[in-house]
Amino acid sequence: MKKGSVLLIVVMSISILLIGCSIGKKDMKEDFGFEKAQRIEVLSEGNPSLVLKKIDNKEEIIEFVRSLKVDKWVNEDTPTNAEQEYIYEMYQEDTRKPGDSQEKKLEEIATVITYKNSPYISFTAKELNVSFKVPEEVAKELSKIH
Repeated sequence: MKKGSVLLIVVMSISILLIGCSIGKKDMKEDFGFEKAQRIEVLSEGNPSLVLKKIDNKEEIIEFVRSLKVDKWVNEDTPTNAEQEYIYEMYQEDTRKPGDSQEKKLEEIATVITYKNSPYISFTAKELNVSFKVPEEVAKELSKIH
């Protein structure tokens, strides 16, 4: 009786662990949390203090995130001769803690840098900095959004 109970507990524990691991992998491949952004600013590489476009409408943000087709990105180094074009900064409201002011403060959560005439981007979030090759239609869309 004890052996059967122990075996049942071990099997259930392994099943729960495997299900949890597969859910985590699926979520990471589908997106990088871009849908949580509350504002996206497009900046020129030549003048990063100048905001070329601001997207802060939830529907427009969702449409922009869908146009990125993150599931088709391939991890690949950016060519050394690639010239930066636009910077997309994504912002989200910081987590409020008890005692914080009611003022809504947006914190930068990610940055995407595009390159002129190139299907490559650089993605930065916190301490993570990764380069990707994106589909041609995504590269063209990122180059014309300004």
